[in-house]
Amino acid sequence: MDPEAEAARLRAAAAAGKPGAYRAYAELLTGRGRLDEALPWWARAADAGDTDASRTLAICHKDRGEFAEAERWYRTAADRDGGCAFGLARLLQEAGDTAGAERWYEHGAALGSVECKTNGAVLLAARGAWDTALERLAEASAEGDDVAAHSRRAIQSMLRDLDGWRAALARAEAEGDPEEAYEALRELLDPERKAMFERYPRMVAEAEALYARAAAVGGAKALVDQALFIARDDSRWAEARALVERAHERGYDGAAYVLGVWAEENGELRTAEEWYRTADAADGGHMWACFNLGVLCVRQRRLEEAERWLRATGVDVVDGVDGVHGVDGVHGVDGVGGVGGVDEEDGPSLFDEGEERIVAALRDIAAIRADPERMPPPEWEERLSGLRARAEEGGPDAWFAYADALDRLYRLPEADEWYRKAGTPRALLALGRMLYEGGGAKGLRMVPYYEPAAAEGDAGAAYDIGRIHDEAGDRRTAQIWFRRAADLGHGRAAWWLGWTSEERGGDPQHAERWYVRAARSGLVPPAFLAGRSMVRRGACAEAEPLLRVACEGKHEEAPYWLAEALRGLGRTEEAERWLRVAASAYPDLLRQYGEMARPALRDPG
Repeated sequence: MDPEAEAARLRAAAAAGKPGAYRAYAELLTGRGRLDEALPWWARAADAGDTDASRTLAICHKDRGEFAEAERWYRTAADRDGGCAFGLARLLQEAGDTAGAERWYEHGAALGSVECKTNGAVLLAARGAWDTALERLAEASAEGDDVAAHSRRAIQSMLRDLDGWRAALARAEAEGDPEEAYEALRELLDPERKAMFERYPRMVAEAEALYARAAAVGGAKALVDQALFIARDDSRWAEARALVERAHERGYDGAAYVLGVWAEENGELRTAEEWYRTADAADGGHMWACFNLGVLCVRQRRLEEAERWLRATGVDVVDGVDGVHGVDGVHGVDGVGGVGGVDEEDGPSLFDEGEERIVAALRDIAAIRADPERMPPPEWEERLSGLRARAEEGGPDAWFAYADALDRLYRLPEADEWYRKAGTPRALLALGRMLYEGGGAKGLRMVPYYEPAAAEGDAGAAYDIGRIHDEAGDRRTAQIWFRRAADLGHGRAAWWLGWTSEERGGDPQHAERWYVRAARSGLVPPAFLAGRSMVRRGACAEAEPLLRVACEGKHEEAPYWLAEALRGLGRTEEAERWLRVAASAYPDLLRQYGEMARPALRDPG
């Protein structure tokens, strides 16, 4: 049957309310990428009791970042459908409501969903209800769930390891040997254990308790590792820091280095420098403290000091090496929570990662010296005394102006003080950006500095918060913030939402709307993406101006799609001219995309 005739038949049947027609017509529209038109028909099907329709609606709204609407549709059928119960539980779990997720996994399991039984059991294990979790995983495994079988084996292996660590620690406690107590727990710091701690948070508490026992035997190193596990909980940050400070007071040299890393991650630049210097002043020095001091000085354009610290690492570096590399950032102490495993014997070899990073940092110093654009601007140095005088007599605006000048001159610790003194949303935003983008601080720790400006409607601040969460792997929170930024007119946020909708959710209509909004801000790639989407659905007149913008912006694929739009409008002669432009650009495009992309590109020749 002719596709259009079939669509007309299904629409008529749906309009007449025939059994199954709502869903059939909705499926046809969805398959054609016309989700906007499909959603009302999916809703009619769901209202008529179709649980699959409820689940489909929830998934569509979730992919669009409309989480409240997704939850509403899941709840319309979750009480009687295991699939909706599973989707609702996942949605709640991703939002941080683990108690709600646990309840719905249990309800879904009672409805016969083996996926709910498995995920619910894993949540039980995450909080330490091992026996119940293993029992339910055994049931799910017997029902044929491979995920359950794998999870059950992993938990059993983990619990055997836990028993082994406890036994080894007990022997060390009986002997009163601090070093043996620490060694008994060494496997807990294996990077391969990271996934275990992320999936089963109860193991973090178990590790903390074991290290507390090891520390009680008299080992200062164990205090540091106990603190590293505590530091995973932001609400216990002060407690963690106090433990590391106690380890330092008890003579453990590595504690100062950990305190330096933590201070730098928190944006406490002066404190970080003090702790790194303390770590290096200990017997034998500290290679990574020297490296981090070097990077810290590079960021503040204290280049002579930076070079001295980098050479103090002891790595044999040949002067005048060709090539320029950016500074990768401070070296942490790998392990749980980003800092862990502070035993120096397990650090990277001087001849692999360490040497490469030190050489790269020294090259970057040479590149900075050779590039006036990367050095402190002389004109701002000349203005500084006047700005300082006004700041001493003025208020928040003058304080901000002085802080901004210090920031431009790479005098970051001083800029920090004046930004904080100003305390306005604009000043706090500048402080957060300075510390995160130029000071080595962790993005998530800086978010509170961005939030006041975002709350006042600063689109850039909202976008930056979204970007920080996206880089941290939290797509849900990122999507919420990108939506806020896009609603405030931020083009790149709208572009991200469009790309996410198209690539991850398969929703071209929703994506197109966001691309259009992004294009209004002057961005070329989303102008092309919006225009291409319009051509594909036959809206050639709408596509033409967007594709012309993309062509003017030198987007390589745009000439072909502009030609397609013009052909669709019957302007064949003009279309031919653009096809010739596309053909001339096509070889470069193929090289850019690589061999695997060739089948996806339409050859205008």
